[in-house]
Amino acid sequence: MLFLSYLVYGQKPDTTVSLREALLLAEKNYPLLKSKYYESEAAKKDVALSRNTIIPSLDLSYQANLATYNNITGMLDPSGIFPISGPPSAENKYQPVFGSAAGFSMNWQAITFGHRDAQTAYATAGVNQKESDSKMELFRHLAKVTNTYLDVALAKQLIAINQKNIKRVEFALIQSRTLTSKGLKPGVDTALFQSELSKSKIELLNATEKFETQKILLSQFLAVNEAINTKDSLFFEKFPQAHAAISSDFSSHPYISYPKSILEYSLAKEKLIKRSYLPKINIWSTAYARGSGIKYDGTVKASDGLGFSRFNYGLGFQIVYPILKFSDKNIQIQQQSLMTQSIQQKVEENLLILDKKDQISQLTYNNAYLIATETATQLQSAQYAFKAMQIRYNTGLVNFSDLIQAQYNLLKAETDSQQSYWYIWKALLNKAVTKGDINIFLNELK
Repeated sequence: MLFLSYLVYGQKPDTTVSLREALLLAEKNYPLLKSKYYESEAAKKDVALSRNTIIPSLDLSYQANLATYNNITGMLDPSGIFPISGPPSAENKYQPVFGSAAGFSMNWQAITFGHRDAQTAYATAGVNQKESDSKMELFRHLAKVTNTYLDVALAKQLIAINQKNIKRVEFALIQSRTLTSKGLKPGVDTALFQSELSKSKIELLNATEKFETQKILLSQFLAVNEAINTKDSLFFEKFPQAHAAISSDFSSHPYISYPKSILEYSLAKEKLIKRSYLPKINIWSTAYARGSGIKYDGTVKASDGLGFSRFNYGLGFQIVYPILKFSDKNIQIQQQSLMTQSIQQKVEENLLILDKKDQISQLTYNNAYLIATETATQLQSAQYAFKAMQIRYNTGLVNFSDLIQAQYNLLKAETDSQQSYWYIWKALLNKAVTKGDINIFLNELK
């Protein structure tokens, strides 16, 4: 037993937390939840950027060059070629001169006929989608933490049950040796009890391994380095009292809110497509100065090109309207409309699944109560039968097989009793997940 005690208690002390503390740790530490938060914050920047399009662009520029000035009359596609201003040259001259220019240009998309507002609405819908995704992932993770916390709590109880069973077998082994030494029992009984003791120790080792594994898994979901142990013992002391069925309105369920946010995002994109093909009115203005090493009369003084000699300004507006893009517009709108309908059907599917899961969870919850009632009777009967069988074995009225069967029945009854508590709390958690509200479960811990 010293070796087994070391396995269970001789390791580094665990961090013991309540379920509520575990949920807070998970929400604070888990990397995926942080990732979802940063995605939401990044999406908010898209909203700010779309609103910033109301601000005009103002560009300042300066350039200087050293180049020849041989020009010719005629059309030219300037792609990859730097054109030269001025009249055509009588001949080629290869002595370069300086040139310079500086100025600013302002461009303001003043009127967009709703395109800017549609772009902002589209970006806002993107934020809502990311936030809904974040809430759904948080809800899913908290449910996962709660589920694993219950598994750790049960594994802890099963270790205690196996330790108690080992003590029973050790006591029976001592009694068997005493009765054998007095000639009241055959020597084989002692060997059989020794075998049962080894079996019980193996079961304890297996239970301990499962307990340690579940603790590590829980620490993973909490994103902490140390192993986590459970604090709440309420799970195995009373049953939850949430008997009444709760409203089947799933409109605020995270598994519905998220696809609905995708639906709203798709609708916003439809509106944006429609607005993108409307006219746009741009207002522009410019002012600039130029310098050249060539005078108006053709004389050359190369260094004068670094200074400015001509100054200009301008102001105007431009209307842009994609006249021949109606076909593209209609195809894009139809395409996005089909995507919207697809998303709507996914929402309907989720509603259908949740409705059926709600019915199953209620059935499971009710059945868990019935099982728990029976396991209480099973445990009481098994305890009574084992005590009676011990007395009958010691008085020689029954053999080893009868006693060990009673012991097996007691071990199973103790295990079933703890599992029935665990099962009903799991059923309540399943119900809370189906309803989309983890507080349905947490409120039972008050």
